Amino acid sequence: MSRWSSTPQPQHALHPADPSIGNSSRGEATPIPGWVEGGSVFDNADAMSRLTGARAVPVGEESLTTRRDGRRLDLQSLTLDLRAGVTDKVTLLGGRIPERAGEVLVTTTGTERGLPDSGTLDLRVGEKDVTVTVVGTAKVLSEFGGRSWNHLVTPLPFGDGVMGSGWILLDDDPVDWDEVTALNTYGLMVWSAQVLRDPPPASALDPEIASMSDFDRDRMGTFLAIGGALLLVVTTLLVGPAFAVSAARQRRALALSASNGATTGQLRHTVLAQALVLGSLAAAIGAVLGVGAAWGLAQHDRLAETFGMSGPFEIPVLGVVATTLVAMVSAVIAALLPARRLGRLDIIGVMKGQSVSPRPSIAVFVVGAVMAGLGGFVLIWLARSQAASGTDGGQVGTVVAAIALVVGAVMLAPMILVGLARVSSRLPVSLRMATRDAGRQRARSVPAIAAILAGVAVLTMVLIASGSDEEQSRREYTAQNLEGDTTVHHESGVIDADTVASITDGFRSVRPGLVVAPVGEVDTGESWMYTAEATPPTKPYDTTTVNVVPPGCTPESTVYDATPPTRGEMRPASCQVLGTNGMGNGGQITVTTADEIGRRLASLGREEDAAAVRSGAVIVGRPEGEPSLLTRGRVTVMSATLRVDPRATEEPDPSTALSKVRTVKVPAIEVPLDRSTIGALLGARMLTTPETASSHGWPTRTTRLTVHDPAGPMSQDLTDRLGFGSDDAVYLYTERGFQSDVGRIVLVLVGLFVLLLLVITLTSTALTLAEQESDQATLAALGSGRGTRRVMAAAQAFTLCIIGAVLGVAVGIVPGIALAYPLTAQSWDAITGEQLQSDPILVFPWLVLLGFAVAVPAVAAGLAAAGIRKAPDATHRTA
Repeated sequence: MSRWSSTPQPQHALHPADPSIGNSSRGEATPIPGWVEGGSVFDNADAMSRLTGARAVPVGEESLTTRRDGRRLDLQSLTLDLRAGVTDKVTLLGGRIPERAGEVLVTTTGTERGLPDSGTLDLRVGEKDVTVTVVGTAKVLSEFGGRSWNHLVTPLPFGDGVMGSGWILLDDDPVDWDEVTALNTYGLMVWSAQVLRDPPPASALDPEIASMSDFDRDRMGTFLAIGGALLLVVTTLLVGPAFAVSAARQRRALALSASNGATTGQLRHTVLAQALVLGSLAAAIGAVLGVGAAWGLAQHDRLAETFGMSGPFEIPVLGVVATTLVAMVSAVIAALLPARRLGRLDIIGVMKGQSVSPRPSIAVFVVGAVMAGLGGFVLIWLARSQAASGTDGGQVGTVVAAIALVVGAVMLAPMILVGLARVSSRLPVSLRMATRDAGRQRARSVPAIAAILAGVAVLTMVLIASGSDEEQSRREYTAQNLEGDTTVHHESGVIDADTVASITDGFRSVRPGLVVAPVGEVDTGESWMYTAEATPPTKPYDTTTVNVVPPGCTPESTVYDATPPTRGEMRPASCQVLGTNGMGNGGQITVTTADEIGRRLASLGREEDAAAVRSGAVIVGRPEGEPSLLTRGRVTVMSATLRVDPRATEEPDPSTALSKVRTVKVPAIEVPLDRSTIGALLGARMLTTPETASSHGWPTRTTRLTVHDPAGPMSQDLTDRLGFGSDDAVYLYTERGFQSDVGRIVLVLVGLFVLLLLVITLTSTALTLAEQESDQATLAALGSGRGTRRVMAAAQAFTLCIIGAVLGVAVGIVPGIALAYPLTAQSWDAITGEQLQSDPILVFPWLVLLGFAVAVPAVAAGLAAAGIRKAPDATHRTA
C-alpha cells in the first residue's frame, strides 16, 4: 500500500525513503500515458491504475463550512470510498460505511467540534448548499499516522474544487525501492510502507538526497546518544537512595557475615546481586506498566495527541528492551557505591549500633569541583561552537561534559553537608538535629540529595531552555495589523468592488459603525497566482514590476541584484529591498485609503503627516540600522514590463527582460519600522493611496480588507459573529499580539516534577526513619510525644529536599544555558527577514524556581510529618 502526490512534477522526482525529509528534482519527467491534464485525482485514477498495474483509490480533501450554535465552523472533508477495501486509514466506530453521494461519516475530530453523530447536516461548499445524512462515526489517521484533522468522510466529492491529495494503491505485493524510483521518473513522490520499513542504502540515493537522509539520521543518532546517557545518569541517581538505605539497614547482617569469615568481595557480591534482582524485577514491571499505560493513552485521542502519540498502537520492542536494560544497569551502578563502602565496614561499631560515615575526603571535593566546573564550561563551549558553525556534531563530548557536571556536583555534596552541619548551631532544634544527622550519615543523605538534585536540574534546564525559546518567539513575532483590528481575506485572493461592498454591508448589519478599508498591492498581471484551479503558464509572458530604487542603485538592479543583501551596506547589497521584487519581510508596496493611512499615522503620533499623504506623499518605513531610501525627502520608484520565462533555470537578465522602464520621484515620509510599528504599516514597508498609485501608472488590486471598530478593539465574540454572517469564502483574523501557551506547559512540568521529588524525598525520609527506629524508641521511652517525632520527620524531609533543590537549580542552570544556544543563538530579523547570529537569549524563571525550591520542601515536610502515626515500641530494641 502506497500513496503519492496527485499532480506530477514537471521534473523527475528525487527523494529518500521518507519524502517528508526532503526532496528534489532533475530533468524532465516522463509523461504518464492517459493522463488528463488539469484533471482531479478521480479523473486520473484509471491512468494511475494502468501505470502501476494495481487499483489506485483516489483520496481528496475539500474545505466546507457549517453553522451551528451561532458560529461558523470551517470544516475539512476526506473523500475516500471505503468500499474499495482501504484498511487502517479509516476505522469505523459506529453505524455503517457511506454508500452513495450525500452520505457521510463524522470523525472523532468532527464530534469534538460539535457535529452530530446521526441525522442530517447542512453544509456549504463554495457557492453550493448541501444537506448530507450522517450514517456513522469513524476515526481517521493522517498521512503521518496521527489523528487527522478531517471532520467528515464522504465517498464522492461535494463539488469540483477537490484539493488533489493522491492515491492509495491496493495490491497484494508491496511497492519496493525499484518501483519507487521507477514512479519517480514520472514526477511522482511515493510513500511506501515497505520502503520505510526497509530503506535503501545511501549508495542507492542521489548524493543530494543522501546528504538529507544522513543529516536526519545523524540528528537522530545525536538525540539517542544524549537521551540514553541522560537516562542512565538520571535513573541511577533516582534509584540511588533506595539502595543506599537498603545497604545501611543490612549493615548488621553484613557485619555478622563478615565476623563469621565472609570476605569483602562476598559482601559486595551480595549487595550487587540484590540490586540486580530488584533492578531486573522493577525494570520488567516498569516496562509492562509503561506499555499498558501507553496502550491506555492510545485509546484516548486527546490524551494521545497531548503526549505526541500517533498512528496505530505498536510496541517498539528494541526500544523497550533497551530502556529496560538501561534501568537494570542503573540499579547495579546505584548499588556500586554502597557496595564499595563495605571494604571499610566497622564490624564492632555496627554490632554496637554505632555507625557514622567516615570523614569526607578533601580530594574528592576538589576533584568534584574541577569536574563540575570543567564539565559546565565544556558543555557551554560545545553548544556555542555548534550554534556558531551550524553543525550538529560533538554529541560524545556533550554527553561526557553533562555527565562530568552532574557527577562532579554530587561529589561536592558530602563536604557541603559537613559544612552545613558545622554552621547549624543557630537553627531551630529540629533542623539542627536533621542537618547534623545528614552530615553524620552521609551514606544515606548523599544519594537522596543526588536524586533530588537530578530532578531539579532537569526541571531547571527545561524551564530555562523553553523560556528562552519562548522569548525569542515573542521577539520575532510581527503583527500584521493594529491590535484589535481584523484582517479579512477571500479565498480567491483578489476582492472586487462588489465583494467589498457586500462584505461591508454584512459586517455593518452585525455591528453598525464598523469601518472597512480595502488593502491592496501592485497588480503584476499574474492573475493565475490567485486562482486555485488555474494552471501555471508554460510559455513566456509579461508582468508589471514596480520597485523603489535605493540611492546608488539602478532600476535594473532592483529586479535582480547579483550580490545578496548585506545589512548596513547601501550598494551593491541593498537594491532589491522594496517593491514587487523586494526581498525579505515587508518588502512590498501596500495600498489603502488616505483615511486609513491617516488613522495609522495617528497611532504612531504622526497625525500631522496625514495631509501630505492626501497630497500624494507615500509612507516609507526604515528599519533600524538600514540606510535611508529617501533623497531630499523623495523616494525614486521605477515601473516597467518584465518578461518572465517559466522554463528558465536562472534569474532573468534585466538588461534584456525589461522594457518600458520609467522612474518617478515621489514625496515620501519616513517612519521608523520596528516590531512596534509594523502592524500600523500593515506588515509592509511602504504605504500609499490608490489615487497616488494611479497617478503614477502603478496598477493595483485589492487582496484583503482591514476592519476596525471606532468604539475600541474588536472582541473575539464580535469576530465570531462577523464570520457567522459572512460568505464561506471569507476568512477573518483579529490581531491579538503574541499569544503564548508556555504557561500551561510550565504548569504541567512543575506538577510532574513536584510529584517526582515528593516521591523521592518521602521515600528517602521513610527509609531513614525506619533505620532510626531504635532512636525513635529511645525518644519515646524518654517521654517524647508524637508531635516531637513529627517535627523531626518534617525536618529530615525539609533538610534533604532544600539542599538537593538548591544544588539542582545551580547545576541545571548550566545545561539550560547550553540548550539556549542552539535554540536562540541563530535568529532572524523580524523586520528585514535577515538571518542573525548573536548571543543567545537567556530567560531565568527565578520566581518559578524559587517557589519550587521552597514550596516542594515545605510540602514534603508536611507530608512526612503527617505520615507519623503509631508510636514506636519502646520495650523492644534492636541494635
